[in-house]
Amino acid sequence: MDMKDYSKIFWIIVLFLIIAALFLSRITISPDLTFISGFFIILMALPSYYAVYKWLGMKQAFVFLLILSIYAISIETIALITGFPYSSFHYNHLIGYQIGGYAPYTVPFAYVPIILGCLYLASIITTNKIKFVLSSTFFVLITDMMLDPAAVALNFWTYETNGLYYGVPLMNFLGWIITGVIASLITLVLIKDIFKTKPKGIVSSLFMILIFWSSVCIFLELFIPGIIGMFLIGYVLWQTRLKVGEF
Repeated sequence: MDMKDYSKIFWIIVLFLIIAALFLSRITISPDLTFISGFFIILMALPSYYAVYKWLGMKQAFVFLLILSIYAISIETIALITGFPYSSFHYNHLIGYQIGGYAPYTVPFAYVPIILGCLYLASIITTNKIKFVLSSTFFVLITDMMLDPAAVALNFWTYETNGLYYGVPLMNFLGWIITGVIASLITLVLIKDIFKTKPKGIVSSLFMILIFWSSVCIFLELFIPGIIGMFLIGYVLWQTRLKVGEF
C-alpha cells in the first residue's frame, strides 16, 4: 500500500485545536451557533474517513462507514427514548439539528471516528479476535471517560441523574462498554483483513478529538479526564511513531 505522510499538517492543526478549546471553555455557546459546532464535528471526522477509503476502497469503505453510522444513530436514539444503555439524558441543541427530536445529525460524525481510532489501536496490538474486542472496547471506554465530563460541563448534553464522575452516571460507562463490544463485532463481520497493514491516518480523527477535548478538560480544570486524554494522546503518538497523518 503506497502511503504518504501528512503528519506535519496535523501538528499545525493541533495548535488550532488547543486555541479553539481555550476559546470554547471561556464562552457560553449560543444555540444560534450550532452550525459551527456541527461543521467542526464533521470536519474532524473526514481524515479518518479518507484513511478508511484508502484502506478498503470506495465501495467497502462506504458500506462499512454507513453501517457504523446507522449503528451510532440507532443506539443513541434508543438511549434517548429508553435511557438504556447510557442512562437518561437529553441534548441541549448545541451540536446540530436533532433527527425526529432525538439524536443530532452530527452523532455519526462524532461516534464513528472515535470507534475507528479505537479499532485501529486494538488491531495493531493483537491479532486475537477476543483480545481485539476487549482492547477496542477499553479504548472506547477511556475515551468517553475523557470526553463526557467536558461535554457535560459545556452543556452539550445533560443527564437526568447527576453522576458521581463529574456529573456523568456510572451507567453511561457500562453503555460505552456495550457500544464498544458491538462496534468491534460489527467490524469483525464486515472486515475480514482487519489485522493487516492499514493507514495510520485511521486514528487521525481520534487524535484530533483527544487533543481538543483533553485541552477543554484542562482549561475547565477537569484534571482526571484531562490526564486520561493526555495518556491516550501519548499512546497514539507512540503506536503510530508520530505519523498520525500517514495515509
